[in-house]
Amino acid sequence: MRAKNINLNCIYHITLGRNEVLGEVVAETENGWEVRLMASDKVIKVNNEERFLRKARTISTINEEAPVTPPAEPVNEQGMSSLNAAHRVLIEIGTPLNVRQIADAVRERGYAPNLNGKTPQATISSSIQREIARKESESRFYKAGKGLYAAVECRQQ
Repeated sequence: MRAKNINLNCIYHITLGRNEVLGEVVAETENGWEVRLMASDKVIKVNNEERFLRKARTISTINEEAPVTPPAEPVNEQGMSSLNAAHRVLIEIGTPLNVRQIADAVRERGYAPNLNGKTPQATISSSIQREIARKESESRFYKAGKGLYAAVECRQQ
């Protein structure tokens, strides 16, 4: 990967010692980049573009020029799927949440009225984890920390 292909607000697979980790590029410096590790929120300096293995996804930024819009699926009397409802809630709130908070927000907003079983958070959790595992970098979600999930809106920069 070339240095000109490394953009701010993007998540990359980065080598850290012998390990491969996910990190978000938060700033560009004279000698390289400052990268926030997704697992620990620690900010490290990366001076060599060879440590960037491949792009994972682009994090959307909320600004006046490009407002974040919820998914196109309309809410009807039957509601939407729990996965689409979770994505819509995470886009609207804009911060990572745990599955219990996601389930509570989905029910409060009435997006998925059929999500009324004994363990709605387990339904949402398994749906999100399954999408992340199957779609990998194309997933609408990413794991933002231990027990926390966030929505991704991909935009080409």
